[in-house]
Amino acid sequence: MKNTKNILLTAFLLETLCVTYALHLPWLVAVASVVHTLAGFAISYVLLFTKPGNENNTGRIFDFKTTANRYRWVILIAALVAMCYAGAKTMAEEPPDYRSADMLPIIQVMCQRFLAGHWLQVYAPIQEIWNGTVPIYLPAMWLPFSLPEFLRVDLRWLTVLLFFIVLGCFLWRVSFRQKTSWLVFLCGFLLFCFLFTDEKPGLVAYTEEGIVVFYYVLLTMVLLRNKENIWLLGICTSLCVLSRYALIGWLPAMLLYFAWRKEWKNLLRFTFTGLACFLLLVLLPFGTAVVHSMMGLPGAYIAFTARVWNDSPEVFSTGPGLAKFFGPGKIETLHYLLIVLTFCLPLLAMISGLLARKKYKVPDRNLPIAVFKLSLVVFYCFIDVPYLYLFYTSSFVSLIAVASFVQRSSGTADPRP
Repeated sequence: MKNTKNILLTAFLLETLCVTYALHLPWLVAVASVVHTLAGFAISYVLLFTKPGNENNTGRIFDFKTTANRYRWVILIAALVAMCYAGAKTMAEEPPDYRSADMLPIIQVMCQRFLAGHWLQVYAPIQEIWNGTVPIYLPAMWLPFSLPEFLRVDLRWLTVLLFFIVLGCFLWRVSFRQKTSWLVFLCGFLLFCFLFTDEKPGLVAYTEEGIVVFYYVLLTMVLLRNKENIWLLGICTSLCVLSRYALIGWLPAMLLYFAWRKEWKNLLRFTFTGLACFLLLVLLPFGTAVVHSMMGLPGAYIAFTARVWNDSPEVFSTGPGLAKFFGPGKIETLHYLLIVLTFCLPLLAMISGLLARKKYKVPDRNLPIAVFKLSLVVFYCFIDVPYLYLFYTSSFVSLIAVASFVQRSSGTADPRP
């Protein structure tokens, strides 16, 4: 495919702008929603044709003799100071209050119960929040927040730390040797700057989404590796599923990928790892209460969406989701469309890629990452209630994938973590 890099960079720039500063222009939001979706599809498609690169020496991350590494460390340290300052400012101005956003207060109670040893009561109703709200968060999402709760610090410091780690992963993947790399760096700067300095996304101030971004970035890096490690792939996939299951439509496609290639051992290892993580992180410590809670969620989505349309219609009109085009009268239509597209499009894309890989010279190893990105685009763009903070998971997956491709296509040997 010709001009692969230019198409990928253009699509990524558009995707980034449509979930950041373009949203401050009310007249542009509707257009930005469509462009954001199309850009996501374009990134997924172009990733099919990326050229596999050689793995670099990860030990060179601490090599201060190279100019590029010195730049990276200076940027990383400066970013750490900026993130801590912005994070502390946000925490001081926005103390946790379930009446403003109940996600972190609920998670805090769950962590307190866990640390107190009341594991089977973690998912019991919380009377002090909305007169008995029932926790719905999966273990991989809330468990990491037990660390800041144990240390008696604001839970949001974990989000700051995780974004700092994600920034490091990005910096050691982006190359400074090509002019096009600076466009990737600019997009990364826009993402981080918007999340930490702009009030609109509310990701750092009100949500737990940092841990979700972190897991999905880890999975992205595993998928981009030249050497497959199915155990690691299974663990990262499980962490993603047990935090926010946006990739659920990718799972059948991935199982098909292994079966089509007759990689039966990998198929069994991948499945076994998922079942083992579910057993160890869900059933054994917390019992079946979490399972019952999760099973009741799909049926409540339509009623919840209707309440949000009534109470907070700006959620739909000011964000990049496509729900705004369906309106409050087509909630059920959008909901079932989301279900169908979430499972069918990734599966069809995987089948098409496997059938066409020889004719169009699509590298087999590119299919998982391309279909992974596609599944996220479909899930988030067609989601029932398009809260803005949800969309950044897909953006950071693009950030890591695009940075890796630009570096690989440059033929450089920049060190990566």
